[in-house]
Amino acid sequence: MHYSKIKGGEIYLSPIDIQEEKAILTEWVNSDKSIAYNNGFYGQMIDEAKMQEKLEKWRDSSVCMAIIREEDEAFMGQVSLFNFGPANSFCTLGIFIGKEYRGRGYGKEAMDLAVEYAFDTLRVKAVHLEVYSFNEEAIAFYERCGFSKCGTWHLSAYHNGRFNSIILMEKINFPD
Repeated sequence: MHYSKIKGGEIYLSPIDIQEEKAILTEWVNSDKSIAYNNGFYGQMIDEAKMQEKLEKWRDSSVCMAIIREEDEAFMGQVSLFNFGPANSFCTLGIFIGKEYRGRGYGKEAMDLAVEYAFDTLRVKAVHLEVYSFNEEAIAFYERCGFSKCGTWHLSAYHNGRFNSIILMEKINFPD
C-alpha cells in the first residue's frame, strides 16, 4: 500500500512497499538494460529474495521513496536520499524509473519533489549525485533538474569490462 507522503502534480512520493514492489524491481534490474547498466546491477543475478534484502537495507539506511502516479496508483520507480553528511549538511540522491514511464516528465517531477524535501524538511544544504560519464542522457536530465557538474572521479569504476569515470553533480540550497 502506498501513502501520499509528498504530493506533486501528477505523482506523489510514498514510503516504499517492499512486498508490492520487489517483483517489479526484480524484473527491472534483470531485464531493463538501462536500469541494470546505469545502477550497477548489470553483472548481478538478482532474485526476489535478494531484491527484498536490498529494499530492506535501503529502507533502513536512507529515505527511500516509491514514485506513484496519482491517476492510477501505478508504481513507476524509486527515488532515494542517502549518505547523509554531518548534521545533514548534504546527502546523495539516486533515482530510477521504469522504461514505460520515461520521457513523460515523471522523473523530473520526482527529482524536484525529492530535492525540495531534502532542502525544506531535512534541511540539507546540498544534494549530490553520481553518474557514469558515458551516460550523457542522464547527465543532460540532471542538468535540466538544476544540478551542476562539480567534479570527476577519473577511471574510478570498473563496470561492464572497463574502467569508467564518474561525474559528480550537485544542487546547492543557497540561503535567500
